[in-house]
Amino acid sequence: MEKLKNHLATLPTITVSGEAYLSYQAVTDTVAAFLFPTNQIDEAGYQRVLETADNLCRELGYMEVVKLTPPEVPFNQMGLYWSTAPQPAPEPDPVVIHAGPGRVEMLEDGLLLDARLSQLGLDEVTRQHFKIPVTASDGVIDLMHRAVASDWPNDYKGIWHDCLGMCVAGGKDISSTERLFTVIIHGLGRRRYWQFKAQLQQDNTSAPFLYICLADERNQNALFDLGHVVMTPGAAALGVDFSPYIARHAAGDDGDGSAALTTSLDSFDKQQNRPAIKEGLRILSAYDVPIGNEETERIWIITEADRSMTTVLTLEEY
Repeated sequence: MEKLKNHLATLPTITVSGEAYLSYQAVTDTVAAFLFPTNQIDEAGYQRVLETADNLCRELGYMEVVKLTPPEVPFNQMGLYWSTAPQPAPEPDPVVIHAGPGRVEMLEDGLLLDARLSQLGLDEVTRQHFKIPVTASDGVIDLMHRAVASDWPNDYKGIWHDCLGMCVAGGKDISSTERLFTVIIHGLGRRRYWQFKAQLQQDNTSAPFLYICLADERNQNALFDLGHVVMTPGAAALGVDFSPYIARHAAGDDGDGSAALTTSLDSFDKQQNRPAIKEGLRILSAYDVPIGNEETERIWIITEADRSMTTVLTLEEY
């Protein structure tokens, strides 16, 4: 075992924030090749590989296994790693004066929800794969809707799990912040292979989030970027599909189009929106949405000036 431990000590590591990390997969493969050179491994043998790897890594000073994802590491280095030090316990929040929690904190506390994924019950699936918020484009959501509605036994959680899993495990990096990857989705005609693109983006506080869209997706009607589209719990409680309203908001639709989707902005707000789109200022839309029993509720859709976030909220929350 001493020979194996010395071999593990020579494996390459990566450094993140001054801390050394050793690839969990590289360790497992090395131990398996040493213990079972013929590659004949049953369940008991695999358990022996894991236990041996655990013991030897701890002897080498690696304390625990952690997951590294963007922005800590590039896409091509995502995965599980042995860490040389235990993760520190969170320190108590310092006493500071601030304007309010950021988007990431509000998402963690349930004060904001992803406007597309949360309505499909996919928040927990997202957290299983990434530490940072992840959102999806309208094209991805539409693709999942069509797949689930097909004769093939698809479900939203399974498709989203496959998307995030393939983003982590495969694909091709086209830059340090973009990755192309392919997912097999049945039930959509003869086409089985769908190419996606993951983009690492930042909000106005430099907090990262991951945006996943179809590789060839284009929205010709959008006049500006929406960033991470979120909604408040009050908006979520309405049980309304906000996709058509978000699309109209992105297209600069001030309500002159469909009578079924009416706008509630006054003439002053409409006049302010037009230069805001051109000059990169905050953009505001308001719509009366049907909530059943011939009743409507007013919602607001606000895109921040830096285009990092769009929020759907109710009148009471505005």
